[in-house]
Amino acid sequence: MSLTIPVLLAPTNLTKHLKVFLDTAGWRDKTKLIARYTHIRAAQTADEPVQRSVSALDQDGLDLTLYMAMALLPIEALANCSSSVSGNPKISLWEILQGPSSPLSSLDWPASISDPSVQKSIFLTWMQPSAFTTPKHLLVQTPLEKLQQSITAFLTPFLQSWATESPSSGHLIENEQLSTDLLPQLIAAIPQKWEHYSDFTLLPPTAFLIAPWPAVLKRLQASDQAQEGRESEKNVMAQWEQLIQEALQSGHIARKAIIPVQDVLRRPKIRPLTGDWKLHNRYKTWIEDDLNLLEHQDVETAGDKHSNSLDTEDTLPTKENFSQAYWAETCQNHVWYNWAPMFTMFSAGNITEKERVAKSRPIFDAKGKVVVDLYAGIGYFSLVYLVHAGAKAVHACEWNPWSVQGLLQGADKNEILWKVYRGKAIDSSDKSSREEQPFEQKDMLVQPRTLGKKTKDYGQLIVYPGDNAQWIGFFENQAHHVNLGLIPSAEPGWVLGVRALCPKEGGYLHVHHNIRVGEEQTFKSYLLQSLQDLFAKWKQGEPWSIHIQHMENVKSFAPMVFHYVVDVECRPPSSVEERVSPSS
Repeated sequence: MSLTIPVLLAPTNLTKHLKVFLDTAGWRDKTKLIARYTHIRAAQTADEPVQRSVSALDQDGLDLTLYMAMALLPIEALANCSSSVSGNPKISLWEILQGPSSPLSSLDWPASISDPSVQKSIFLTWMQPSAFTTPKHLLVQTPLEKLQQSITAFLTPFLQSWATESPSSGHLIENEQLSTDLLPQLIAAIPQKWEHYSDFTLLPPTAFLIAPWPAVLKRLQASDQAQEGRESEKNVMAQWEQLIQEALQSGHIARKAIIPVQDVLRRPKIRPLTGDWKLHNRYKTWIEDDLNLLEHQDVETAGDKHSNSLDTEDTLPTKENFSQAYWAETCQNHVWYNWAPMFTMFSAGNITEKERVAKSRPIFDAKGKVVVDLYAGIGYFSLVYLVHAGAKAVHACEWNPWSVQGLLQGADKNEILWKVYRGKAIDSSDKSSREEQPFEQKDMLVQPRTLGKKTKDYGQLIVYPGDNAQWIGFFENQAHHVNLGLIPSAEPGWVLGVRALCPKEGGYLHVHHNIRVGEEQTFKSYLLQSLQDLFAKWKQGEPWSIHIQHMENVKSFAPMVFHYVVDVECRPPSSVEERVSPSS
């Protein structure tokens, strides 16, 4: 039996029903193609001799040319079914289900397969894995298929070995007997999707935490502990991590958790699993004892080696802190982004809005104009305005120092010149005083930027770390576009957006907000009234023309709640008159 696998033989008309059912139950081996039994038989008989005579399969007069064969996972309990039918290479599904301890009797079979006469036409047999051939167009597996196949091949010998151990051996984990019977559960609990970037993959919060995964991973770790001191033995968990890395084609893999809504810095909580995380390698583990992730964003800062506060300048992370963290990168729509996953997030769901900024010229006509990004993050929109929209300058404000560093690294990667102010902002509207503000800048490229035969000409990125309100004097009355990209609400920044707009030409406020289904009109009315009040206070003279040009649904944020961007066109009276007056 060690050289064979369980195979289900079913009439062609039942194959689709069985496939859907077995896939849902996690019993089918998806790495092997379903094929006609006659093809499988030809491949098997052409190979080396097998333990069972395939010619005996039609001894009951069945026309096996009408049968399809689908491979099942090598579950130990299925192998036990063969012992009850001595000398017979097949057993009907109906016979299997009659046994009180049958592994298949616990499954909730669909109505189309519940009839006894139908069950008597479906058979379980055993064949060589090599008999199942794969068409060329299926040789390239999806990452999920490769992950499932690799995990099955890796765990099967361990599960078979653990199944033979007696309870007195002391290797039971949480009173759970580990055997190949758990394979369907394990495979079904593998995450079906994840976020993948250049060399960084972020798994969902429950990845490898759903039972029986914790018990299996603890047993693998116990195997490593039992092998300590044996140089000839290769670390089991190291093999496991390498398997996951190769299947996902990623060197750095982590498991994520939900970002607290009240955290204005949008700091993620993640658990590093594989790869070199430098200073944070000490947080790597596959086991979560209480499912509460550690607050592992702590860094040793210039002011206090045990402080995680970002309230004062003395506790800001240093260049050494930045160098001790792992930095991920990815490219979307020809724009590179950099971030430290332990301290900042990457919002993959914003890609449609970034594409809109890059391509929607009627609204985002920023060529040669000034943009203010009040909540820049790692440059989701700031970099797009420079690379694709042709902005002359982007004033980017960001509270989180790790996001500021990612923004500067992204600017370097995209060959964008930048200037970043340091320290607390000088509270003065006098330009000569503002020039005394300490800053750091990159004002020269090592090599000219080229795109094909053309030289790329990007505008400048000016970065303001910390509270955006303290920097308003540096870009007030200059902007043609103001991006207010903070969710669930950017309302505290509306007043800054109004103040930033150019008083002669006006421009657009791009207001991000989470809106509950059915409350869209209510929010639009509230937004317009609030902006009219703010313009009356901060822009003297005649009332401005304020109206909503467009409302974009970016993505779902929560059940019945969506992330919207409202494009509000704001024009001073003089600008409106110029637009409607006839040309001379």
